[in-house]
Amino acid sequence: MNEELSTLYKIQQIDLEVARLQQALAQLDTGAELERRIGALEAEQAELRRRQEAFENESLDCELEIRTLEEKRDRFNSQLYGGRVSNPRQLHDLEEEVAMLGREIRKVEDRLLELMEALESLRSQIAARESQLGQLTQALQQARAVHAETSGRLATELSQFEAQRQEEVSKVSAGALRRYDQIRLRSGNLGLVRVTGSDCPGCHIGLPSETIKQLKAGKAALTCDNCARLLYWQESE
Repeated sequence: MNEELSTLYKIQQIDLEVARLQQALAQLDTGAELERRIGALEAEQAELRRRQEAFENESLDCELEIRTLEEKRDRFNSQLYGGRVSNPRQLHDLEEEVAMLGREIRKVEDRLLELMEALESLRSQIAARESQLGQLTQALQQARAVHAETSGRLATELSQFEAQRQEEVSKVSAGALRRYDQIRLRSGNLGLVRVTGSDCPGCHIGLPSETIKQLKAGKAALTCDNCARLLYWQESE
């Protein structure tokens, strides 16, 4: 019986290592958060560039409109001051047209100035995000490289422990293994504990003296009355 419990104890240690490795694999940084941040920044960048293009197009329209209005104003000024018009009414109308065109030009120039200021701000924001994207992309590449190396190493260790478990499992009876696995699955992956004193290492509750006596005799597979884990006796060093 002690030999089978000793083997089950080895299996228990392997199971703990397997669980540790599985948890380590699950907790590895895959770069998902970096990917999310990059995606969000790229969406912001795309919107900023869309606005930039719209403002640049509007700026070109404003410049064209200013040139058209200025040419029209110049023609009216030429008529006004060219000496070919002498009718007071016509002169007055020309003056009104020139004044109106001046107001329109100033209005479009004001809008053009707003657009130039907005474009300057947009270009600054785009440059800042471009820098952030570069840094995040580099960090993502590093995270992926570390994940690939670490996950590969952990997966190799995991397969080695799983192979060791298969080897040890072949040394115990199907009934003993089934009982151990049932206890382990309902007891936080700890189905068997090695007792070296008077307390159960699983729940840290004192064991009855009769249980200790039977454990030392090694004639039966005993469990803790409190946590129901299998007990394996070994003298403390």
